[in-house]
Amino acid sequence: MFRKTITVLILLIGAVQAYAQLTPQYTDNALAFSSRYYDGTARSVGMGNAMTALGGDLGALSYNPAASGVYRYSEITLTPSVYSGNTNTTMLGDLSHSSISRFSLSNVGWVGSFDTGRTRGLLNFNFAITANQSNNFAYRSSGSGFQSQSSYLGSLAASMTGLSPDNMTMPEGYPDRPFFAPGGAAWDQILGWNTGLVDSLRNSDSFIGATENISQDGQFYVPGTLVQRYDKVRTGYVEDIILNLSGNVDNIFIFGANLKFQSIWMNEHTSISETAGNPALFETGFTDFTYDYRMTTSGFGVGVEAGFIVRPTAGLTIGGSISTPTWMFLTETWMQSMTGYTGQYGGSAVDSPVGEFSYRVTSPFRFNLGIGYTIGGWVALGLDYERTDYSCIALADDSGNRSVFETENSYMSAYYKAVNNLRAGIEAWPHPQVAIRLGYNYYSSPYRTTGDSPYSSYDNDRHYASAGIGFRSPSGFFVDLAYQQQCNRNNLSFLLYNTYDNKQVPSVQESFLNWKILLTLGWRF
Repeated sequence: MFRKTITVLILLIGAVQAYAQLTPQYTDNALAFSSRYYDGTARSVGMGNAMTALGGDLGALSYNPAASGVYRYSEITLTPSVYSGNTNTTMLGDLSHSSISRFSLSNVGWVGSFDTGRTRGLLNFNFAITANQSNNFAYRSSGSGFQSQSSYLGSLAASMTGLSPDNMTMPEGYPDRPFFAPGGAAWDQILGWNTGLVDSLRNSDSFIGATENISQDGQFYVPGTLVQRYDKVRTGYVEDIILNLSGNVDNIFIFGANLKFQSIWMNEHTSISETAGNPALFETGFTDFTYDYRMTTSGFGVGVEAGFIVRPTAGLTIGGSISTPTWMFLTETWMQSMTGYTGQYGGSAVDSPVGEFSYRVTSPFRFNLGIGYTIGGWVALGLDYERTDYSCIALADDSGNRSVFETENSYMSAYYKAVNNLRAGIEAWPHPQVAIRLGYNYYSSPYRTTGDSPYSSYDNDRHYASAGIGFRSPSGFFVDLAYQQQCNRNNLSFLLYNTYDNKQVPSVQESFLNWKILLTLGWRF
């Protein structure tokens, strides 16, 4: 029997959600842009960024604006870094290893300290301008394997049941028309039709993929072995650009405030391909095809932060901060392409036009608490706690209307949750000019894993260990080096394409971790 079992629901949502597990979803992007995995200076990373109560570092301005108030001198820092992500991908029983490395600028900044000349009250006020990276999106995954149970083109054809070929055909002179038709077909469906890799059946509203034959009883099947391959590469970052003002009252109470701007950029490329082991087995003479999806998201965000550090007794410091939501204004552009070869139609290649959409993301409130303790001038200890509730993330269109994203906002409210993050660090000075640092970070998972959560199999807690060394010269020049390593792997799984006709669809399992190296060059004056 033909594909009458495809439900009306699939037809209604297919244009929006087809193969969503392989393309950037708004909820995924909203979470990624709202999440913070701090970089900063090599000193702050080496100490696990546990400096909410200690301050005195430009990297710490990303989580406590009062950190600059500790300075009684001016300082300039520059922190280049190397970030590397490593992924193990299992697909169709085969294990593949992928990696990606990127050079970044984790920190660049200046702080100026201005003495008031007083002996009591406001002793000094400071200005700072710094850029600290707060997230790095570099990621790569690839997998491949052999199977003959299902195909991407078969899944695509199944999703097209009931669509009109006339509404998918790219007319000469107006090739963009079907892509932007209201309520029209999904872009990959249009590409499949116009490349001839998906064809309609005579006297039927069903479609068939070039990788499928039809049995005598009307069943669709893959007649031979297919080599299937999946590749995904993502790069990008979130950079906090901070304008900071702080003050020091009697060396007991230090306060600060940030006006924070965020620079946001992410680029993704996903590719799926299928190659026939023996083209002669396929009635279309199918040889191969490749589907590519590219998306770039860019924009900016703005928010306000305030913080304090209190010294109730010698050696002990207590710090805290609160961050308003960051209001992000984003624009994404995307395009898709499909190429293939069959003996029936020969070679074909079709590109979609470039799509563009602007929207807004409002991240949740965030607060930090910390306690620090210094022993003389040679040991400093820090312990921080951070909390934010990702279920409060909100999406809206470019005019601020949230009802457009009602489904996505309800989804995030139901399946995202509050996180409790911990940071700990120690810095020791065995020599007046040499420092040794150790740190630890724990980032709890933002996903609910109970009930009907789609993330029940996700393992997204992250544990990081870091170590660093620093050197200070009497002239004011200093250099710091830090290494941070993720200690556990994060795991996720997804289907390579949508299930159809009760056929077995390949599942992809990914296991990944990352590390980074930072070098800070600075000068105090």
